[in-house]
Amino acid sequence: MIAGIVVYVIWFNMNAEKYDETVIPYLNKALPRVSTWNYSELKPMLSPRALAEFETDKGKQAYQLFTRLGNLQSMGKPQYLSSETQSSSGLGEVEIISYSVPVVFESGPAVIKILLAANGQSYFIHHLGINSEIYTAPQE
Repeated sequence: MIAGIVVYVIWFNMNAEKYDETVIPYLNKALPRVSTWNYSELKPMLSPRALAEFETDKGKQAYQLFTRLGNLQSMGKPQYLSSETQSSSGLGEVEIISYSVPVVFESGPAVIKILLAANGQSYFIHHLGINSEIYTAPQE
């Protein structure tokens, strides 16, 4: 059992290292643009699936809720979570890479969970979620 855990840790660290050298610089550039809460900044970075979701009324409303966070103040180091191969309409077969990024907005600390679709040439935002206490606090 210990050997299995050791193998998993080695495999996980190898995957993290493989993506960290390109994903972290991408996130360091992309997340400040995303967090302007200006949809025209986000739109070109979206995968076809995410674009279709953000173009719905529900998607637009969800993105507008993010404005309650205020301006991005700082970002911590992105943490690799997982990766898997999937088929994505408009992109074909892609690697879906999951990262978690601790951030601080004007409203306080939060965690961004982002899924990126990598087609071998570019990264596209496939899913964006933000966990913040501002969404659990009662509205004034």
